[in-house]
Amino acid sequence: MPTIRKAVTAVTDDALSNIKFADIPAPGAVINLWISSVTNGDTFGLSIGSQDIIVQGTECNIEVSADSLDVNRDQVVFDEVVPGGHLYLPVSALTTELQFMLHVRYLPRM
Repeated sequence: MPTIRKAVTAVTDDALSNIKFADIPAPGAVINLWISSVTNGDTFGLSIGSQDIIVQGTECNIEVSADSLDVNRDQVVFDEVVPGGHLYLPVSALTTELQFMLHVRYLPRM
């Protein structure tokens, strides 16, 4: 059950690139995502393969300026079951900084 917390300081096609558990093996996983940014208007998306989980261009919660995620308020994906494939987290607009925490719980192979 890997979890990662990461800060992003520039627009990127995939904030999960170079993270080995972004590749979800079959049959899939249950994921949770918390995300927050410093500035109003910062946007992101989340997908696996061609399936959108959060449509790109969605605005982040604001408040990460204290360098902390609020696990009670900043969760945007709740126990989402996803198939095997590569998770993508594009950040399409960013002024200062965005932070996210991704938790992955792999489904057992049958």
